[in-house]
Amino acid sequence: MKRVICLLIFSLFFLHGYSQAPAIKEGATFNYIFSLHGQTVPIEFSVLHFTDTLVLGWKIRGLAGGTYRMLPSALQHAVKMNFVQPLADAVINLKDDETFMIISTDAFKKLEKEHAFVYDNTVYNLKEREGDMLHVTAKDETTEWWILNNPAFPLVCKIKGSPLGIDCSLK
Repeated sequence: MKRVICLLIFSLFFLHGYSQAPAIKEGATFNYIFSLHGQTVPIEFSVLHFTDTLVLGWKIRGLAGGTYRMLPSALQHAVKMNFVQPLADAVINLKDDETFMIISTDAFKKLEKEHAFVYDNTVYNLKEREGDMLHVTAKDETTEWWILNNPAFPLVCKIKGSPLGIDCSLK
């Protein structure tokens, strides 16, 4: 009987660990397709630095590149998603209340606890969990986001129906 109980406990720990979203570390790369008013552009993002400040590098077809820099306070408390167009060879320093392609820790905690969070003055409600993704929809709008279910790195993997006309999808 003790063996059965030990096996059951071990199985529960294994399944819990297996169901966790993958860890994102420095060097990780993400390939997106961005759509803007009918035009599509493949963009590769790389995690260049992620100990306190998050630095995301970007490249478009190897022709141009640059970085987005997010401060620790933004990663913790931001309430806005910045969609500033990247500038070649430039460092874009986001404000304390802005993130890029990731939601803040505070927003993620609210999503987990209350099944809703506010970003860009828009309420996003949890629609469903799809594997490692949290599918949220904007209240009174057409916007949908799919967010990696990872409290350490809640990456926005897909955006559909953005009022800015900017949609994207992680490949």
